[in-house]
Amino acid sequence: MPEPRILRVMSTLGITLGAAQGLGDKLQFSSFPENHHRNTGEKVVDVDGAWFFDHNPYVVRGVQPDRVVDLWATPWPGARGITPQQYTARPVFFSQAERTASIFQQRAFLRHPRLYRFEDLPRLEKRVVLHTTGKKIAPQVAQGEDAARVLSAEIIEHVRSAYRDHEIIQVGSADDVDAGVVDCRGIPDIWEVAKIIAQAGIFIGVDSGPYWIAACYPRIFRKKVLMQYPPEYLHTRFVPMHVLNPHVHWHDHSCLYFNRTRDDAGITYAFTKL
Repeated sequence: MPEPRILRVMSTLGITLGAAQGLGDKLQFSSFPENHHRNTGEKVVDVDGAWFFDHNPYVVRGVQPDRVVDLWATPWPGARGITPQQYTARPVFFSQAERTASIFQQRAFLRHPRLYRFEDLPRLEKRVVLHTTGKKIAPQVAQGEDAARVLSAEIIEHVRSAYRDHEIIQVGSADDVDAGVVDCRGIPDIWEVAKIIAQAGIFIGVDSGPYWIAACYPRIFRKKVLMQYPPEYLHTRFVPMHVLNPHVHWHDHSCLYFNRTRDDAGITYAFTKL
């Protein structure tokens, strides 16, 4: 049997996400193909066959690229080599999309992650999607964390009370903390989970994968609870997209941030204001 023929297109960029593991780790780059196309007129080759590119019109597969860039491992212009003048002029990126586009000195026309599916479904104003439990990893103490990304019983009860006249649907893993609402945990089809989230009026959750799916739909009112940080950190060090703190590059400007206490802290609000 002859080897299958691989189509080759000249001047084609291939992208891989290398060692990126988490859902959010990967979804943050979903804006890149559209931005690259609008800057260059070229589509990119999805080397990994990533699920979230399944409906992306700016991605091709089965094509041999001229070069492959690991977006996960390629540093953006930021903490490494930034000059005091550059820092003064731009202390933050405007979005993760801009940060990724800056690797190639490109403009970010699209500033949010995007799945290109379910965008035309009706928005259900009375639907709240809740996610209680983040990836089960130890707190990153060196990065200011001191607790796991898990909503407390007090916060869950507050959400249930505050939105008692809403449909509250819980998504996430089957072993996530049970919120005692409509239970859609453990759904194996990620696209089905995305469909549930896409129609939400409000998304409430910890910093984890489902939030990044919600971020693909800017019409959703997103509220992220930063359970992992003590208020002291939020008062002094938490600035989303700060160029000199790569750890907070995970946090975009486009949602409301809440904390685990009854007091506002930095840019975050008390959880009682959820």
